[in-house]
Amino acid sequence: MAADTQVKTPDTALKEGLETQGESLVQLYIRRFRRHTLGKVGLGILIVLYLGAIFADFFAPYTMTWTDKKKSFHPRSHIKWVYEDETGKRRFRPYSYEQIIENVAFKTYQAIPEHSLRAISVETLPYFDELRSVAVDESREARRNKIVQDVSKKYSLSGNAEVLGRLSAEIDRLEAAPEKDLTVRFRVDTVQQNGREVPRDVLLVKGNKNFLGFFFRGVPYKFWAIFTTDVHFFGSPTGGYYFLGGDQLGRDVTSRLIHGSRISLSVGLLGIMVSFVIGILIGGIAGYFGGVIDLVLMRFAEVILSFPSLILLFALRATFPPGLSSVQVYLLIVLILSFIGWAGLARIIRGMVLSLKNEEFVLSARAMGLSNLKIIVKHILRNTVSFLIIQATITIPQYILGESGLSFLGLGITDPQSSWGLMLSVGRNTRFIRDFPWLLIPGFFIFLAIMAWNFFGDGIRDAVDPHSKQ
Repeated sequence: MAADTQVKTPDTALKEGLETQGESLVQLYIRRFRRHTLGKVGLGILIVLYLGAIFADFFAPYTMTWTDKKKSFHPRSHIKWVYEDETGKRRFRPYSYEQIIENVAFKTYQAIPEHSLRAISVETLPYFDELRSVAVDESREARRNKIVQDVSKKYSLSGNAEVLGRLSAEIDRLEAAPEKDLTVRFRVDTVQQNGREVPRDVLLVKGNKNFLGFFFRGVPYKFWAIFTTDVHFFGSPTGGYYFLGGDQLGRDVTSRLIHGSRISLSVGLLGIMVSFVIGILIGGIAGYFGGVIDLVLMRFAEVILSFPSLILLFALRATFPPGLSSVQVYLLIVLILSFIGWAGLARIIRGMVLSLKNEEFVLSARAMGLSNLKIIVKHILRNTVSFLIIQATITIPQYILGESGLSFLGLGITDPQSSWGLMLSVGRNTRFIRDFPWLLIPGFFIFLAIMAWNFFGDGIRDAVDPHSKQ
């Protein structure tokens, strides 16, 4: 009796291993990369860091240049999670205390009294110094007079202006209210800005607490130079909150850290774009043509490599004139780092091209009459892509360290701009390290970014290496 036969469907055959499903090279690399735990950790950290850099204006509680000169070296603000109102009822409402300097010499702070009164201007344009008036006198009249005087000075109001009478009456109503922590918005006047009427308001704050929340309206900023907004991810609309403390000028370390990531993280990406283009072309041309061209180009590369990179970095930076803007300095740093970094890559690419130019696919391209440039770009250099990806992940941390070193020594980014190296330059003062350790936090983020790139680079290397056990 003939054996029963069963017609196998494509899905059944695939499950039984009788057929194989094709997998592209990119899919193979992705599958192998997913097995690399540290590589995925590094990629996750880099995604978080670069998203923070891209949307720095939104994630930062303040703008990069926001300053409260009365709060230099402000310590980290501690969050209280449960608020107790005047009736004794407790509820979840995060807040931090508004603090005022207690000892100018030692830079120690204490929370202002609960009976305090504050006036905080609601600015409508970026980079304007806001009013932050704090009245801590026990006398209601003294507190009111100080707030009225500071508002009058801020907006250049005459002593008999009608608005000051309304302000005094509003302050009296606020003080008499039964709530112990209360905020009201007072309109001073309206002015013309960019052809439209814009109100000038002041927040009158009773009490010593800055209530925190997500998506609050605070210091205005211009998002990517496209539109102006004042929405921030987390913080307090009344200010006074320092998540990681303040620096020597009273600027928020958290905000400058987030804004500084744009410089410190982008310098590596722009640097490899320039240095890799130079190194690939010079190495490819030298290896493909050989002879005198190879001799001249490689000797020039060896001259660059013969100089100590750090000394060459400082020497090139010193040749540029002083008084350059921060944008010009940033672009010059990218060019300097690229000029130093292309030579080593060119030598490696030259060696790879020497081994590839006699392969059959290259000889076939020559026989078909393709130009030398097309053969180099489309056939030879394309076979070095996996190496270049790995090399990029190794090189970017070097650029981050190079920019940080220049800015740390005062030769890179300058105030009022921000970068991690510039923020870390305060570490040259031993007292800052001893008494205000939060100023060294940018060093941790430099370490974190470099380690993340190294982890990510290890994952990429194992994914594209045909001999890897991964």
